[in-house]
Amino acid sequence: MTIPDENALRSWHFRELKWSLQALAIAASDQLKLFPEFVVKADEMALAFDHWASLVRSSYESELSRSQSDSLAAIAQKLATMSRDGAEFDLELWTDSAPSSSAHWDDVRMLATSALEAFDWPAESPPSQSKGPRGDMGSVN
Repeated sequence: MTIPDENALRSWHFRELKWSLQALAIAASDQLKLFPEFVVKADEMALAFDHWASLVRSSYESELSRSQSDSLAAIAQKLATMSRDGAEFDLELWTDSAPSSSAHWDDVRMLATSALEAFDWPAESPPSQSKGPRGDMGSVN
């Protein structure tokens, strides 16, 4: 097994962050199509964002502009308030119907769209394939 170089790893991390932001930004009907039936889709979107945003913020903080960093923090804060022990927690926010029926998820979509703009990435549906640093990690669904 070959260890990917630092640039490939960085590229993969940012590609996955982009994927997670695009997943959060698109219409609810399209969000649900990104994930297999056996997962809680709202939860998976939040977990993917949390993982990749945390990794990018901790590993590449010096490379992020203020608006990029702030936009990621705003999404993290919104999701935290929606999560267990958060001020806006409601179990219904984490069902498959929530992204299409909750104003909280509308807010998340707006924040994710702003983050995509901060990174100068398109607000479009993400690709169905997610690849690792060498381009061979396989499908996310």
